[in-house]
Amino acid sequence: MDLKEQKYVCTLAECKSLTRASERLYISQPALSLYINNVEKILGARLFERNGRKFELTWLGKQYVEKASQMLELERQFEAVRRQTDREDAGQVRIGIAQRRGIWFLPAVLSVYEREWPQVDVVIREGNLADLTIMLKNRELDLVVLSQSDVTSEMEAVPLGMEDFLLILPGDHPLNEKAVPVEGSKFDFLDPHLLSGETIFLNTEMQSARRVEEKILKDYKVKPGRVRVVRNMELGAQLVAEGLGVGFIRQGYQKNIHYPKPVKYYTIDISRYGQDVVVAYRRDVELTKPMRAMIMQMKDAAEEYLKL
Repeated sequence: MDLKEQKYVCTLAECKSLTRASERLYISQPALSLYINNVEKILGARLFERNGRKFELTWLGKQYVEKASQMLELERQFEAVRRQTDREDAGQVRIGIAQRRGIWFLPAVLSVYEREWPQVDVVIREGNLADLTIMLKNRELDLVVLSQSDVTSEMEAVPLGMEDFLLILPGDHPLNEKAVPVEGSKFDFLDPHLLSGETIFLNTEMQSARRVEEKILKDYKVKPGRVRVVRNMELGAQLVAEGLGVGFIRQGYQKNIHYPKPVKYYTIDISRYGQDVVVAYRRDVELTKPMRAMIMQMKDAAEEYLKL
């Protein structure tokens, strides 16, 4: 910001002398005098009364100095922020994440990050995949948490971990008897072929989970008796718990769903339907130090969030 005019007037008002003011400003007396005269000419009013060599503020001059002093203080505050940002220990990190994933993932991330980076303003934007992709493209976001399969050619991605995609059934559903254990997994396997004829809850077409759900149904040639669409996976799980159908859920979501009536979770094939969760950013953007620190904290938190 160029506030030379305000600085010159305020300095002269404080010094009341061209000599002292010009010395403080490192300019000649004639140059300062000419500058002040030009300011008054532009304003069409006098800011100073000249009493010999002494400069006294007029009433209008006092009003000018009051406002100009506020402007100079704001400039000093902004400059302090700018210098701090240049040192990369301040600034802003804007994160985009799906609402349900954000609820269970971000608190663990931010509880540590904001203690270590108190000068950084963390902005959280929640939305579906389409919204988040557009916001990143328009430079409205710095980082986006999404699935690897949703990363575009304009993005660079850092892996956070593998998230299984689970089948969910009511606790008393007869098909639970057909589940078989899977070595190395806490989830049993249930053959999706058995779901034909069932009412199945699916996500909306705008959600990335819908593509996984449709792939499972296609691969296993499942013919639902009825399809019901819900946007919220947690709602879908509760409807399943009430015996209204079966559905699917991301592994990270199921860990934090608590509902009085029991449900059963089953793995299908993590190698085929599991999702690599990543944090992505624009390929043409150089990461700041706070952004790199946020990615590292996300990686640490993901180990617990995606733990099998």
